[in-house]
Amino acid sequence: MFANRIRRGDEQGGVTTHRSFLRTTFALAAMTAMSLAACGGDDNGDAGSAGGAGGVATTAPAASATITIDGFAFSGVTEVPAGTVLTVINNDTAPHTFTAEDGSFDSGSLNPEDAFQITLDTPGTYTYFCAFHPSMTGTITVT
Repeated sequence: MFANRIRRGDEQGGVTTHRSFLRTTFALAAMTAMSLAACGGDDNGDAGSAGGAGGVATTAPAASATITIDGFAFSGVTEVPAGTVLTVINNDTAPHTFTAEDGSFDSGSLNPEDAFQITLDTPGTYTYFCAFHPSMTGTITVT
């Protein structure tokens, strides 16, 4: 699993903002799509079609999903396909964590308005909790 911690910006500008991160992510996705489209020709210079002779098959972009923390509770998706990029956003007034019971992921401390991203590659059911507030729990199933 790949994890990435995102902090919303502070007033000194020293931390990448969540909005800036999203703009950058969408820009990279658009550039990747354009690059893949430009590679659609075959050796004869003819444009191929996906699935046809000489065509280029492309994979769909990874799915994305969100879990939010608000009111000392987790809410959001409970089942995602493998390869999903999950974003956990702390919309609460206190710091929290997004920690797997089996230790497979841990966001560390997420201050209010911080976000954490993880790519969920391995199928299974994962129970998670907040290390600061153990009564906060949830489960996500990766199919």
